[in-house]
Amino acid sequence: MRLLKNNFLSVAASAAGVSVLVQALAFLRQVLVAACFGVGRDYDSYVMVYSIATIVVFTFGGIFDSIAVPHLVRARENDGDRAARALAMSIFRFSLCMGLGVSLIFIIAVFVLAPVVATGFSAPERAGLESLTWFFLPWTLICLPYYAAAAFHKMEWRFNRVFAAEITVVAVSIGCLLMWHNDVRMLPLAYAAGYLGGLVQLVAGTPLCRLFGDRAASLRAVMRNIGELFLANQTGGLTTVVDRHVQSFLAGGGVAAVNYSSQIVMGLSGLLSFREIYIVPLTKSADRTERLERLISGLVLLAIPASGLIVAFAPDLVSVLLERGRFDAAATELTAQTLRIAALTLVTSAMTTPLFRMFQICDRINYTHITYVATACALAIFGYLFVVELGWGVRGVALMQLASAIVSLIVIVYLVARCGIALRWSSILTHMALAGFISIVACAAAVTATLHISNVWGRLIVGGSIYCVVVLGGYFLARGQLRGIVFGFARTET
Repeated sequence: MRLLKNNFLSVAASAAGVSVLVQALAFLRQVLVAACFGVGRDYDSYVMVYSIATIVVFTFGGIFDSIAVPHLVRARENDGDRAARALAMSIFRFSLCMGLGVSLIFIIAVFVLAPVVATGFSAPERAGLESLTWFFLPWTLICLPYYAAAAFHKMEWRFNRVFAAEITVVAVSIGCLLMWHNDVRMLPLAYAAGYLGGLVQLVAGTPLCRLFGDRAASLRAVMRNIGELFLANQTGGLTTVVDRHVQSFLAGGGVAAVNYSSQIVMGLSGLLSFREIYIVPLTKSADRTERLERLISGLVLLAIPASGLIVAFAPDLVSVLLERGRFDAAATELTAQTLRIAALTLVTSAMTTPLFRMFQICDRINYTHITYVATACALAIFGYLFVVELGWGVRGVALMQLASAIVSLIVIVYLVARCGIALRWSSILTHMALAGFISIVACAAAVTATLHISNVWGRLIVGGSIYCVVVLGGYFLARGQLRGIVFGFARTET
């Protein structure tokens, strides 16, 4: 038991370190993107096409994590290493064929969905959006094999190999953008180059290189779950369509500003989730409820202070991170408006992400449909209220997304309980209240101390330092209550 516990903790430590590096590189890439493309209709068009690509193609990245990894882990436990590797090779071959098929569907989907997701665009702007589609094809073809190869390494607990590939993906895409950045069409090509580099790194020297000749393992159960989750994600695609439809009513550059703030929040969310390595230990049924409860408590203890820091210094953060090149002061103000509200979704995401994964682990894929439909309805209601009727612009979009995230969390909590997972929410809410109180005190101290500092860097350094000291001090004083969250999650039955 001690060996498994130490194994998980060492992987978690590696995940934390690599997450910092990957997110730092991702922020650097986002800074480069902002400087090259700013806020305008060209980047708005990219965001719209990317949304459709996510619905049709990129959704499979999460599917391979949610479906392939648990199936591979169970195959290894029940049938041995050889059977698990045979299954991994079959999944990889399947991903190559699927990549080609969904890429063709993606081309058709853009022309079908463009009038819906880009309702507020003019006819020439919509034509430019459609022409951008072809530059996404290399990316869509490579994406699925990359995640299938990553699932193979996760099954064998070679997380460092996956982490190294993630670094390669970001680093190569940054290098491509540094060389070619005069046209927004170069952006999807840069991402494609990054994923190609990561794929080569994951496949090299592994059985995945042998595409033919080995006996194929049965994919019936895997394909069934992939099909179920893909259909569920298409229900989830409805939320993306509704979200982008509402955003299309924003003035030029509004979609880009919302996207930049979302990228910052998503980057931090990925950093706080430790690359979701907890999927593997949560697949084991022993002490699953206790692990999940401790995991959520630990994540909110990280997410709430992070959210509070962004709320306190959103304009300064956007200025330091993005304000250069074509991203001017007006773009900073527009992005900061939505970032201050969007930061609160870090807290909801910290809880919904592991809870949502339980649907796949417990084989309750049908519950994802309910979640997605509820979220889409919430987006439509709050979107038309805040954006179309009240005309609150980017603030309205941010409020729409926050309100729908809260609705989604409530629905997921109820459905997870129906899966037979009875969490002690009194314990989780106690940790949330503690983190919230400490973060509010830290915000008040940091903002008060920086009222008369005019320099952006000065405000961030002084205010951020005070904020962190107060939060760490508060957690130190409450260490007796917080002790055991990480170690309790890592505990594994022999």
